[in-house]
Amino acid sequence: MGVTGSGKSSFISLCSGESVQIGHTLDACTAKVDVYTYQASPDRTVYLIDTPGFDDTSKNDTEILSEIATWLGASYRSKIRLHGIIYLHRITDVRMQGSARRNIQTFRDLCGEDALKKVILVTTMWDKIQSNEGDMRERQLKDTRDFWGWMLSKGSTCHRHDNTETTARDIVHQLAKHGNPIVTDIQRQLVDQNLDLDQTAAGKGIQSEMLKEREKWMKEQKKFEKELRDAMRQQDREKEEIMREERDMSAEMIRKANRDMEAMRLNMEELVAQREEREALLEQRMEERLEKKMQKKQAAHDKEIRRIEKEKETEMKKIREQERQVQRDRKKLEEKKKAEQERRAEQERKAEQGRRTEQERKSEQQRKAKATQANRQSQSSSSKAQSWSPYSVTMGNQICAVSGPKSYKLSMGNWPKIQEGSEWLGAVSFGTSGAWIARYGGGTWKYSLANYPYLAGKLALRGVKDLEFCVLGPGQSFYARWANGAWNSWAGDEANAYLSEIASRSDGAKILAMAFGYDSTYVVSFGWATGSTISVRCGNQRALKGYYQDLYQFAEASNPLDIVQAIALDPESTTDYILIYKSGDGMRRIRWVCSDPDRSQLISDWWDKECA
Repeated sequence: MGVTGSGKSSFISLCSGESVQIGHTLDACTAKVDVYTYQASPDRTVYLIDTPGFDDTSKNDTEILSEIATWLGASYRSKIRLHGIIYLHRITDVRMQGSARRNIQTFRDLCGEDALKKVILVTTMWDKIQSNEGDMRERQLKDTRDFWGWMLSKGSTCHRHDNTETTARDIVHQLAKHGNPIVTDIQRQLVDQNLDLDQTAAGKGIQSEMLKEREKWMKEQKKFEKELRDAMRQQDREKEEIMREERDMSAEMIRKANRDMEAMRLNMEELVAQREEREALLEQRMEERLEKKMQKKQAAHDKEIRRIEKEKETEMKKIREQERQVQRDRKKLEEKKKAEQERRAEQERKAEQGRRTEQERKSEQQRKAKATQANRQSQSSSSKAQSWSPYSVTMGNQICAVSGPKSYKLSMGNWPKIQEGSEWLGAVSFGTSGAWIARYGGGTWKYSLANYPYLAGKLALRGVKDLEFCVLGPGQSFYARWANGAWNSWAGDEANAYLSEIASRSDGAKILAMAFGYDSTYVVSFGWATGSTISVRCGNQRALKGYYQDLYQFAEASNPLDIVQAIALDPESTTDYILIYKSGDGMRRIRWVCSDPDRSQLISDWWDKECA
């Protein structure tokens, strides 16, 4: 944390080795909270969280507090804890300006007194100041209670960063080496006490500043109103216009302050929803800008093509005119010979036209037959090349969902939607606390992953355009794979080792079906698929730990069992599961155990419809 330009992004770039956008102007570069990884040792990964400064040039303090508070609250609610906070300050600053003072006070309110023991106050840009002058300013920061003095008395420490990788990593290691994570005041207030943002200590501090600012503009507005009335009485048109503009500006500033204060009256759930809506809007705008850029590029390309075609047409006209002039100059004998040749050519053309008519008739019949067959195939599979099973089953969160080429069934709720635009739902996977991810016929993905921050981060980084396969499990467990072979998972060591083994195979095998269950149980099946056709024998691995006895006994009796279609384990039960597999006679079959009779009937009705 720290004011804009204090060196936060540079610090992270030096420490992690990752490319971080660094600003060299008065405009802020970090507009939202970003996370970067730093491999501190072979067995320890440190995550560095970069935050925007409270004097951001493009956002006000309300928006910045909302962004930081939302990330801290969501991570705390997902049981992700901080191990420390680094606050950076430019030693080149001649004095502690108002924005820097407010930043420090807001920082104190965010952290709370208990968290200050894990705070390191870092001074930067020592290479841009004389040593004795820097020493004097550092002492002033330490000795002044309203600056750093009070935080140092509560257990914070002070260090210098000389813009090298060594000092950056040394500072991080001091915080990462302990095993006692911290909880900030704003995390407790938003999540444990369920307060609105404006009821937190940090929110109250910023709101107090906004109230002062609003009071100032209200006084200004009254003054401008009086001067406007005076100008109207004096019929001073120029002054009247100026005062009206000043009054309107002050009124707009009052309305803006009211909007900012209203925007802070949100709880944790509303903050997360607001951020998701904001990110969705940003993604839409980026796509629109890219589309406009592509359209402009295409228009320029089309214009160049038209120019070339026009030049070609002009040249062809010249050539044809020359040929006609040559024809006119031929002798009568040559004209007679040409007429005879044309007569014979006409006879051959008619004969050839008759042959072509017959060929075109046969080709049209073949085209219609192929179109009919393609239309039939499009009813059961997407036109896009697939690498997934035509069946999908999922259980969890008291919900059961099953889908196939012919139908889709959901035991409760109205989400996800069965159809998005012209695309029908192809697969869905439910996680915990209402999380879900769904794929539609054309490969479009929709999801809600508030409690899966690691997966949400990977989807934001890699995108979902080329996402092939994704399944959720309890807690934050998941497995996701993209078309280029990249994959990520959040699972136990045994499951991750097996997934890595499949990913490293050189024969093109892929994960075709997977399920996470109760107490870190899982089932994985891999094999080879072209479109929705599963070919060759598949392999699988099970870790059921004594649960799901019916599935265990059936799999052992059918060993080796090829799970080539779909598998679901109910993470809230130690018995319930759904399995779609191919038996020895090559027929698709289904087997399930479901404690809820209504859900069991839903599965049975759905399978009857699929087999009809």
